[in-house]
Amino acid sequence: MSPMPPDRLVVPAAHTFALRRLLVAHGGPVTHAFDELERPLVHAGSEGSVALRLDDQWCARVENLGLPELGHLAGRACRVAEHGVLGFALLSCPTLGEALKLWARFAPTLAGGFELRRAVVPGGAEFIVRDLYPLLPGRSFALDRFVAFTLGLCEQLAGLPPQAMALYLPARALSRAVAASRHHPMPALAGDPGQVRLIVSNASLATPIASAHAGVLGVLLEQCELEHARVRRPGDWAGRVEHLLDRRLDLSFPIEAAAKALCVSTRTLKRRLQEEGWSYRTLVDEVRKREALRAMNNPSLRLEDIASLVGYTDQANFARAFRRWTGQAPGTYRAEQTAKVTPLRQAFRAAA
Repeated sequence: MSPMPPDRLVVPAAHTFALRRLLVAHGGPVTHAFDELERPLVHAGSEGSVALRLDDQWCARVENLGLPELGHLAGRACRVAEHGVLGFALLSCPTLGEALKLWARFAPTLAGGFELRRAVVPGGAEFIVRDLYPLLPGRSFALDRFVAFTLGLCEQLAGLPPQAMALYLPARALSRAVAASRHHPMPALAGDPGQVRLIVSNASLATPIASAHAGVLGVLLEQCELEHARVRRPGDWAGRVEHLLDRRLDLSFPIEAAAKALCVSTRTLKRRLQEEGWSYRTLVDEVRKREALRAMNNPSLRLEDIASLVGYTDQANFARAFRRWTGQAPGTYRAEQTAKVTPLRQAFRAAA
């Protein structure tokens, strides 16, 4: 459940194949748009779970295709089970209301740069989506995809049709949703500027989920909480820097670039981080460690791929850093992790 950074679109490989199909269906420049993805797509395969990094230029190309509905179509093409531990936790919830409550809590961990708040309103619940970085490249596509997946979540988990919900969108987002309504029903209405609101009735929230499993859910929630605790919230400065770093590890991204992206001076950013007990260098190392350990669980990635993924051009330097993080060589660590029978695997075996 890796956070999505504010200026890059990061999607599981399965989602990217769905996006490729959408581009083909709508006449988009698939060859050019996916040139940089050929190698990771080959490694991942159509069922791969590697997170693919699509930079701001790629996002700009997609947003300039003249297909305003593409973000919504991409979101509706995503499947709940493709969202890793959180996806299976959602499938294991007893009711749609519990699943949406879970989504509101953990979605920012999976999709960094968005804030999702839940509030009780007369007759139901309201979910408010806020984009923390609305002016950066690719965010219209990312927001539409996030909103559309949330709608699709209700349909996939509980068979709830879009017409059973009310979605309030700002003017520009509303125009994109209207374009998407040619392909899927969209319960879109005009809303307040800068705010996306989804309202679901109490009757809909009480809809049971057929795949509910209390035992599996308990184990999955523990995993979600562990991941949630490891990822700082975007409300603090360390969290904001982490969201910027998280998908830039393979590039040179000095503190000056981070300060510019956050609209503060380098001196101010250093001071803010120091007030929270961090330095920029320490955060870079922390994010590299977290991403490397997460990537170790993806069998489609070679060790040299992981080294490059977290910003090491030299395999020996990566091995030294990995020993410092874990006390083990990368190959030894991966072999031990592969051999472990985790509580998560035990729970799925018991549920089978």
